[in-house]
Amino acid sequence: MNKVKKMQKKRLFLFAGYDSQGIIDKTLMRYLHALSDLGDVIFVMDNDAPATELSKLKEIPNILYASAVRHGEYDFGSYKRAYQYADKKLLLNKYDWIYLVNDSVYGPLFDIGGILNDLESRGVDLTGMIDFKNNLTPVQVQSWFVGLSRRVATAPFIREFMNSICHQIEKQLIVLKYEVGLSQIILRHGYKMSTFISGQDGNVCHSMYEAPLEMLKAGMPFIKKAALTNLLGMQYLYSFTSDVVVDEIYKHAVRVGIPVAVAKKPVNVRPKYVKYYRLTFLSIPIVTVWRQRHEMAKQTCYKVYFFDYIPFIKISIGK
Repeated sequence: MNKVKKMQKKRLFLFAGYDSQGIIDKTLMRYLHALSDLGDVIFVMDNDAPATELSKLKEIPNILYASAVRHGEYDFGSYKRAYQYADKKLLLNKYDWIYLVNDSVYGPLFDIGGILNDLESRGVDLTGMIDFKNNLTPVQVQSWFVGLSRRVATAPFIREFMNSICHQIEKQLIVLKYEVGLSQIILRHGYKMSTFISGQDGNVCHSMYEAPLEMLKAGMPFIKKAALTNLLGMQYLYSFTSDVVVDEIYKHAVRVGIPVAVAKKPVNVRPKYVKYYRLTFLSIPIVTVWRQRHEMAKQTCYKVYFFDYIPFIKISIGK
């Protein structure tokens, strides 16, 4: 029996996908594999995709249903359809947590099981990766990763909200009516929220787009696809995930037209070591210290050698 099948089910992921070319590529497959390790998945794309693409999903355990038909209601339209399927099949009460997740991000860059366990233990009913508010809009959980407890996901007001989702002519209306609206209707019913990274003044949320490297340093396991141009080079991803994942992200970005800068090998990530200090006796080098300064990572490394060729110690200072 598949190891994943033995686990006690407690999470259901309602996944909203989109690909302008109707392709289910390796970055998406990796995301779905990661989620299927943590629960069950209902997968809905807002684009037509041939059967050959959908057949790729057969290799992923725990996908209960998959659909790829253009509906024009964007991610929330896919959330609606996934929710309606789960509701019709009487699935919602079988899970402790129901997550709304979309593929506007790359990742997870590493296992997120620990993050979800932490979020689910906080005694709240609305959670997610990051929240946001500013002077114009009230607080909301960013809709690319939202968690609802079972009692919220099965509440009549949520069922009514999900069934009311329809096409909107402007993206801002989607944000206000559905992204902000979902969090606000839950909070107005007296439930509490908590997110993995909280920045309700808006700066942290903007950093997901404008300073993705800083968010990765803060422990965020995802990077926004729209933020890839602000990463300052694909090579900086090597510190946070594997070479294989970086390669998959790069190929996807090239395919869909996201401009990126990339170094060919991880060795180009850090600057070279330069001689920092040398102690000699009768012109013989006794102790030599080499220094490497990495401004982006705010880190300085030192290597100490005896007689210029016997390594003694390596020290890293900074983040």
